[in-house]
Amino acid sequence: MALLSDPTRSEAVLVGVHDYVNLENLPAVARNLVGLREALTDPALWGLPPEACTVLSQPGSAGQVLDTVRERARTARDTLLVYYAGHGLTDLHTDELYLALPDSDREREYTSLRYEYLRRAVLDPQAGARRTVVILDCCYSGRALLGKMSASEHIADQAIVEGTCLLTASAETRPSLSPPGETYTAFTGELITTLTEGVPDRPDPLDMDTLYRHLRGRLASRSRPVPQQRNRNTGGRIAIARNRAAQEGAVSEGAVPPSLADVERLASRQSEAEKRIAEMERRAELLRVETEVLRQEAERRALQTVETAQRLANALAAAPDREVQPFWFAVPVSRPLMGQDGSLEPAGELVPGIWYLAVEQRGKALVVQTEDGRRGLLLDADGIERGFYVDYGAAGEPGFQPFWFAVPVAREMLSEDGSPEPVAELAPGIWYLAVGQSDGAFVVQTEDGRRGLLFETDGIQHGGSDVAESHARQTLRKAKRLAGAVAASPEPGFQPFWFAVPVAREMVREDGSLEPVAELIPGTWYLAVEQRGPAILAQSADGRRGLLLDTEGIQRG
Repeated sequence: MALLSDPTRSEAVLVGVHDYVNLENLPAVARNLVGLREALTDPALWGLPPEACTVLSQPGSAGQVLDTVRERARTARDTLLVYYAGHGLTDLHTDELYLALPDSDREREYTSLRYEYLRRAVLDPQAGARRTVVILDCCYSGRALLGKMSASEHIADQAIVEGTCLLTASAETRPSLSPPGETYTAFTGELITTLTEGVPDRPDPLDMDTLYRHLRGRLASRSRPVPQQRNRNTGGRIAIARNRAAQEGAVSEGAVPPSLADVERLASRQSEAEKRIAEMERRAELLRVETEVLRQEAERRALQTVETAQRLANALAAAPDREVQPFWFAVPVSRPLMGQDGSLEPAGELVPGIWYLAVEQRGKALVVQTEDGRRGLLLDADGIERGFYVDYGAAGEPGFQPFWFAVPVAREMLSEDGSPEPVAELAPGIWYLAVGQSDGAFVVQTEDGRRGLLFETDGIQHGGSDVAESHARQTLRKAKRLAGAVAASPEPGFQPFWFAVPVAREMVREDGSLEPVAELIPGTWYLAVEQRGPAILAQSADGRRGLLLDTEGIQRG
């Protein structure tokens, strides 16, 4: 059951423009403000204190409206209600909503109040209101004629404020806003009638969902524009009026007055309901905060991944600094040692207390050799403790520069320990890394980290550093796509769909790292759950979710 918003801790701002310089006048709007204020301040309905119901008729500027709304949002401790009646205009280029002021002009949107600014005033960081109701009785299309309104459905989606209920007058061009002979506009007139008379056979108090359904039914039955409503969180449960019809039904002729025990039981149930709703709201707020923390952490990790990929690409593209002599050093804290293949997979970890050999300097990075002969890139050399310089020739493998290569035909890679058993078979069309030279053979490392000796080196194709640099640039592009997808908000109005990929593609985690969740393969249908910029949040048949960064050529089901 909904709970009536506390009138002593709530605020309302009623804005109306009935007299225009450049647009058609709307005389009924002036009466709207009077009638709605009377309903909201009626002690039998909501009982909002008169001083808490601010009326801005014919506001002189957008700043006056925004300052008033922001001030009342900060004063309120329970519910803030913001109402606007008048002409609504849209930007011809962006379809963005503007609320017309007395001197507004259809050709100059800057003379009107941009709805986005009103939304920001309601969402002021210092606002004390826990709930917000926004009611718009206006046209949106900019084609309004005297006595008419129009709207497009997506405008209501744009106008919704987080944690609120938004109620709008119409969703399409429909008959007149101000019917001849009637006191109020069509929408506000029905709203005032519903607030003052109540809704039969519905609970007390009236929540916004009940109010909306009743208004929609009443206006549709009279062939008038039907309203729209958008809620965030528990916005539909906000109640701003007692249901007079339910109250009168309870004391109708012949009804037996409730006993004291009945009243106490009802009060007890209402108290329990209040506690449950308060707990639900608390949990919802905790979930919202946790979700935001996770989103920010994912965005931080994604930007960190982009920075690492950029450093790696720059290091691989940089020529060795010939003026820097090899030296021993130690790291102040543990740092990853990146491979020279251009991927973001660390080849190892450098730990404090151990001396490592800096063989070369590549831009701001160091080519490092560990005690066991492994080589890699240290991208972050800040704060390292430098030891003594060494003769490069004494460092082992004098003058050898690692390089990528491919074999012309399949060749065996033998173990470094002298065993006759092959470690692996090198296949044509795959790039391998030569990390050293021993007894006329190359010390080779495969993609999966296995090492061995290749004695037959005739006809091999040298790839040089271009292959690793290309791989690094590709990784950087992927990292930038990931950062964009993590930072992007889900596309509103997106409809989930099934799709298949033309070639095998990775689905990466949502946490901002490039770690694969799964590999999507052709011939299998996957579910696109959300659109995140150019990327898709996808779900596999086994329930795993992740981001598909490359959506080119996918087949929609």
